[in-house]
Amino acid sequence: MATTKQGKIVDLDTALSAVEDGMTVGIGGWIFHGQPMALIRGLVRRGARDLTLVPAPGSIAPDMLIGAGCVRETACVFISFEHLGLAPNFRRAAQSGALKVLEMDGPGIAGGLRAGACDLPYGLVPDLGTDLPKVNPQGYRKARIQEGGRPLLEVPAIKPDIVLLHGQQADEEGNVQYFGSGYFDLLMAQAARHVICSVDRIVPVSTVRQSARLTKIPSAFVHAVVVTPFGAHPGCSPGLYAQDEKHLAAYVAASRDQASFDAYLTDHARLTGGEAAYRERIGANALAALSAGGGAP
Repeated sequence: MATTKQGKIVDLDTALSAVEDGMTVGIGGWIFHGQPMALIRGLVRRGARDLTLVPAPGSIAPDMLIGAGCVRETACVFISFEHLGLAPNFRRAAQSGALKVLEMDGPGIAGGLRAGACDLPYGLVPDLGTDLPKVNPQGYRKARIQEGGRPLLEVPAIKPDIVLLHGQQADEEGNVQYFGSGYFDLLMAQAARHVICSVDRIVPVSTVRQSARLTKIPSAFVHAVVVTPFGAHPGCSPGLYAQDEKHLAAYVAASRDQASFDAYLTDHARLTGGEAAYRERIGANALAALSAGGGAP
């Protein structure tokens, strides 16, 4: 989907029309922070299938896509709900064999993305004696080094077809700003063929220029910006609103089996009214209670 500077702000369905079945999709954020949940729910509504996921260490975003039957394979460090327990849909799909899991670590993901960003066939990461080459031989192989050199591993380039990210705000030109850490998001954007960012709000270009240090994803890397207030819910959007612990716990409980999870998707993801209907379902008072004051720290 080609866009001009003026045409980068699009609606959610238009942005997600670039996602085709069988693609490799990167997901930004970190655990409950900055997960592009509005875009994830949009993919569930579209009925995406046979995706290969490359999530940064994540939680509900990859777990929801897996539980909705959208994913065939994932290369990941871990998918977890931390203090709320294991990621139920990920665990169930992995144990049943319905999901192929390629185990990686943080340096491996980062090295693969760097190689993808530089159009190199593979990246190099330190070999610290990990067993990952045994459990994921297609993801790690010992590099040839000079005698006496530091042991290294080769990791294949990771070049996602699509990357889904969430920032706090963007301007009309598509410069995306983060009030907290950028995590792996910029690296994913550099390596990807197509980048879709959801943001909680649009601000004037002058605002972005006055706080240029907050611009983690420059417009040059962005193909589409989707304005979705509370688009990271039930995760947090740093500086704007906190994660919804009550909803996250309810999600984990609803994921105890496939039938119960399908009911959750019907109530929270497969809504006819999209994100507006989702916010209405959660409730204005509940969303307001999560607000951190409406601005960057």
